[in-house]
Amino acid sequence: MYNQDCNAQHFETEHQQGYHQNQGFRAQEQLYGNNAPEHYANQEEHFVPQEHSQNQSRYSGSFPQYFSHKCHGSKAAIEMKPSQTKRGWHTVSLEAASSVALRKFDWGNKTIVQITKAELLPLIAVLLGIREKYDAKSHGINKDKGYSLQWQNKNSNLSLFCSLMEAKKKAMAVPVSAYDATMLGHLALSQYVLNYPKLTPESIIMSLKQVHRFPIK
Repeated sequence: MYNQDCNAQHFETEHQQGYHQNQGFRAQEQLYGNNAPEHYANQEEHFVPQEHSQNQSRYSGSFPQYFSHKCHGSKAAIEMKPSQTKRGWHTVSLEAASSVALRKFDWGNKTIVQITKAELLPLIAVLLGIREKYDAKSHGINKDKGYSLQWQNKNSNLSLFCSLMEAKKKAMAVPVSAYDATMLGHLALSQYVLNYPKLTPESIIMSLKQVHRFPIK
């Protein structure tokens, strides 16, 4: 069992790694209206990380600059950050680093995966406990990265098992508590709302619950 130490990082240096109610299908009508941004199914909008100088701000969406949420395990750590694709879609990125010593992680050799437009809602659904699992592959320019999320209940201890993979690296996995998974879900949901400014978080959650009344893989 991994030891966990999860916390929201509001202001970090680069070395520190650093809602209203709608109902039922009206929420879905909002979500899939004619004003929705064009959807590129199964097509990743490649994310190339950039270095930021002191005079260059990192994208943070509606959050304070350098906002992120980290979760630490005994063998790896993950971090979620607000992100934006080249086409302007507001999303999040997942980053993972392997442990090199007690509470020290190799962030200089981290794996970065940007969540695509097609993946953002399934990811939110899993993080908020609406869906049991989700995984995605073929990320990155070389199509050699991926991630998986799955809820597990061992000895009445509910946690979300988060794993990031990259070719020629060991998989980096961290068990995340239900409360921290919820916070990660809120971060991702806040980013999603930026793409549909007339929607409320409640309407999006309601739409996800409506969709997941049916079996979805």
